[in-house]
Amino acid sequence: MQPWDSYKTVTLARGELVERIHNYNQKDWIKACKKLGLPVSIRNGRGSHATVYKHDCPPGRKECCVVTLVKGMHQNIQRDFVKKVVCYGLQSGRYTEDDVWRALGVLD
Repeated sequence: MQPWDSYKTVTLARGELVERIHNYNQKDWIKACKKLGLPVSIRNGRGSHATVYKHDCPPGRKECCVVTLVKGMHQNIQRDFVKKVVCYGLQSGRYTEDDVWRALGVLD
């Protein structure tokens, strides 16, 4: 498995909460990622894509990318976005799955 596929090994303990975010958009995700302290750049996609980067990694480097957020996202992609953000949090030790759900506003 390639490093960019490592999120596929993540099992969400609260996977049922994905149903509560199926209508989230790029702005919702940018807000949540910023709450987690992740750097977000919208410059590279001219506004159509936003790129979320690892904490201690220079933005712009593809190996530093956690997730790319598209403007018109489908509800089916939400689970992968959660898993990618959770995966980085677990690998880095910076935050947990529950922290991600709190940042997304679906867990108190």
